[in-house]
Amino acid sequence: MESDLENIEYKKDGFIGQRMTYLPGLVKKRVLKDPRVNDLYITHIGIFPKALGHLRNRPLGCSQFILLYCVEGEGWVEVDGKRQKLSANQLFIIEPKRISSYGADPKNPWTNYWIHYTGGNAAIYSPAINRVVDIQPHENSRIEERLLLFEEMLQNASDYFNFERVVYANICLKQFLTSIKYIDVYRAINREPESDLLKNVISFMKNNLHKNIQISEIAERFNCSNSNIYKLFKTNIDNAPLDFFIHLKMERACKYLTQTNLKVKVIGRKLGYDDPYYFSRIFTKQIGLSPAHFRREER
Repeated sequence: MESDLENIEYKKDGFIGQRMTYLPGLVKKRVLKDPRVNDLYITHIGIFPKALGHLRNRPLGCSQFILLYCVEGEGWVEVDGKRQKLSANQLFIIEPKRISSYGADPKNPWTNYWIHYTGGNAAIYSPAINRVVDIQPHENSRIEERLLLFEEMLQNASDYFNFERVVYANICLKQFLTSIKYIDVYRAINREPESDLLKNVISFMKNNLHKNIQISEIAERFNCSNSNIYKLFKTNIDNAPLDFFIHLKMERACKYLTQTNLKVKVIGRKLGYDDPYYFSRIFTKQIGLSPAHFRREER
């Protein structure tokens, strides 16, 4: 086995089945003038399948961000002298101008999807840099969708004489990077957004819009802590429970105002507000119009 490893030809590229493209300077100049994509754009992109002998040394670093996405097999990345292993469904982003090297594992060489990208907002869109990012299979992982998105970037960037395809590829890059940076949001798209507990709590709120309930009352009813109720709403709705409760009240107030002739003070009392002026202030803050103004406009 050692003799086999000694005979490996180490190289930057030239692997069987590889695909890659480098955007020419003239195309980059057009990208820099286009506000749709000049904040984040691809300079190089490719796929090296089962890249035995892949090795790249960058003693002066690189002027772009380098994304290395190990789809199969194994590899490694070294930044500033610290080497880290990269396995299937892991990626690594090397920050510009960092001394680095990377390569395929000699026994189980990686299939590496890679992108060089830059732009004024490149750092903002980037997931964690200079460390391994784990994107292992998971319920609703959407890994295949991400790989298809990479394929769209590669195919369209390769047809760089059609500039609109280049624009499209770079817009896809934003989605590709954010699918990793905000992976929980990306994976949540196919999930039922409301748990059974959340549905039950919201139903309880809707049935008690005439009251001024507190988180502690909700938590006691559903046998959980205040913090769990708060987390439930922030995770699924991105809103605090009592803020959402007020939203439900104002939603019901809008229906009363448009579908009945009830006076504003009566509507307020129906929703737990004994002080009509306080109700009007809350309604105006939430809806942007006073109750009376809202009723006139909607009718």
